[in-house]
Amino acid sequence: MNQYYYNLPPKPQSFAPPTQKKLLKDQYEVLQIELGSGTYGKVKLALNHTIKKKFAIKIISKSYMKQIFATQHILNELNYLQACKHKNIVEYIEHFEDRDNIYIVLEYCKHGTLNDLIRKRNKLTEEEAFHYFYQIAQAILYLHEKDIIHRDIKADNILLQNSDVKVCDFNWSTFLPNGGKAKPCICGTTEYMPPEVIRKEIHDKGVDIWALGVLLYYMLHGELLFRAKQKEELYEKICSKQPIKFNENLSKECLLLLQQMLAHQKRINIQQVLNSNWVIKMLRCKNNSSVLRLTPIKCRSSAQESTRFSVVSDSTYFSSSKFTAKSQDIEPSEKQGNISQGTQDQNPKKVKSSALDQNNPAFRVEKKYCS
Repeated sequence: MNQYYYNLPPKPQSFAPPTQKKLLKDQYEVLQIELGSGTYGKVKLALNHTIKKKFAIKIISKSYMKQIFATQHILNELNYLQACKHKNIVEYIEHFEDRDNIYIVLEYCKHGTLNDLIRKRNKLTEEEAFHYFYQIAQAILYLHEKDIIHRDIKADNILLQNSDVKVCDFNWSTFLPNGGKAKPCICGTTEYMPPEVIRKEIHDKGVDIWALGVLLYYMLHGELLFRAKQKEELYEKICSKQPIKFNENLSKECLLLLQQMLAHQKRINIQQVLNSNWVIKMLRCKNNSSVLRLTPIKCRSSAQESTRFSVVSDSTYFSSSKFTAKSQDIEPSEKQGNISQGTQDQNPKKVKSSALDQNNPAFRVEKKYCS
């Protein structure tokens, strides 16, 4: 019996309809790459399809934010990000929200964090450390001139974009006009906290100077100045006045600056940091082939009432915008005047941190950045 085989037509292939990409605000595609995570949410890489550019999006859960009483922290961060325009502060793009989350769009810094760099390199030379230190100090100067204290300066909060550094994370920031003092609270990251914060005393802009000193020590030594397994032991080390062991190869100018920044009393201010012999020496070595522009900076600290000349980078950019937010967490040394006087904004935003009225523990943001 003959068998016949027929070439049957192939079965039609079924194609699943392409899944539509969910775009936030009809333009941001959130990619799977996670840039960092913290107490309030995650930071993810996003692509803006309208302008074909990548950004970092901080995604904050509304339900969790209310659960840990962090609403005011987020309002703080938005307020300060919008008020600050400086080349060494991460750029705020916009923010929006939906039913579940708040989204903060920031510039994308593709070269990771300063902490990543230090861990990779083990430790930095004075010249390398100065490159990052000077830019961070310029950002702090800008903030302090606006009467803003960051209160969480640390290697994880310094982003790298090419050769520039970008200070980020303003959750713990506060506004202290007219030499005011912040009410006692535990704020920031423990290893970088100064003794006055650990002891729950009133504090001022000096908290950023202490943290900057700890950060400089970390860059030069490859390890944090204060380390312990238990928080109580760490508190004790920070508050004790035990002599600090420094690298023997440090220059005397750098050593002196570290001691002045890590002083328990009469800590120098940011103007004095930028007027220090180490900073001037390093700038002159770096720019010995170019003309230096000397700008007078008034030292307002009682420890050194004087005016010196400091070398200021021509690339430093200061915004002319005025910060008009009024903080509720201030213990003024004397009766405060109208802080918005002389500004055009007649209805400044009011900012207060819930952390100042609660025993919220300090949190650490662990970041992981991809290049």
